[in-house]
Amino acid sequence: MPGYLFAEVLANWAGSNEDVHVIVVDCSQGDFESAGVYELPQNTCSLTYNEGLAGYMAGYAVVKEGYKKLGFLGGMAVPAVIRFGYGFIQGADDAAKELGNTSEVEVNYVYGGQFFGDESITAVMDTWYQNGTEIVFSCGGGIFTSAGEAAKKAGGKIIGVDVDQSVSLDGLYGDGICVTSAMKGIAPSIKAALTDLFDGNWDNYAGKIMSLGIVSGDDPEANYVQLPMDTWSMKNFTIDDYKALVSSMYEGKVNISNDIEAMPTTEIKIKVFDNIH
Repeated sequence: MPGYLFAEVLANWAGSNEDVHVIVVDCSQGDFESAGVYELPQNTCSLTYNEGLAGYMAGYAVVKEGYKKLGFLGGMAVPAVIRFGYGFIQGADDAAKELGNTSEVEVNYVYGGQFFGDESITAVMDTWYQNGTEIVFSCGGGIFTSAGEAAKKAGGKIIGVDVDQSVSLDGLYGDGICVTSAMKGIAPSIKAALTDLFDGNWDNYAGKIMSLGIVSGDDPEANYVQLPMDTWSMKNFTIDDYKALVSSMYEGKVNISNDIEAMPTTEIKIKVFDNIH
């Protein structure tokens, strides 16, 4: 069951079908409670992801690549989107500190108030790109259409989300427009859960909401948050650089806050805009 909308389905169905194992993806405690589920049935688990780590990787990578004028376009200010955004800011800030150019790096930050693009959101993106924004992290379902349309007109770039969006975004808006994507390791996490299920280890998952992140310092593709390596296009920030970053994160050498109550404190400049809708 992929997505928070399945929380209500689970509430009405899973508990009365105990012979079926249910893996829910991207449903948080709040999503379940909104649907009236305060305790998951033992035949159910929910796989959630530490989006802040993926956002951090993306922000760190693009600043190391050389981008200085960044943007974050979130869909709605729900916890997952906020974690992506705040992680992105922290990654950009740490990279700028290492490069010694914190005074030059800045991030425009806004929520569209919906998970799809429209003329109003595109107009804001047009203004950003025209005023010097080089790359926008588009985070929130179909809201990428507004970032994509604006980037295409201005010769700007985009960061994808959840999965490797390079093929779809490049196909829609031009080759090379997608620099990287802040991915959730949906495939490896589901494969791991199914493997445990078939091996008789469902107790590791039964009734649990699991927050998944980095499980390997040596193999980035085994992690549940990552950047796509198969379609790597960055030149200054190489795959070897990325592997070194992942190793540092795995070893706990990188401090990334998951607090979503307040915007992270940074040395780079963050300009927060009012929600568009």
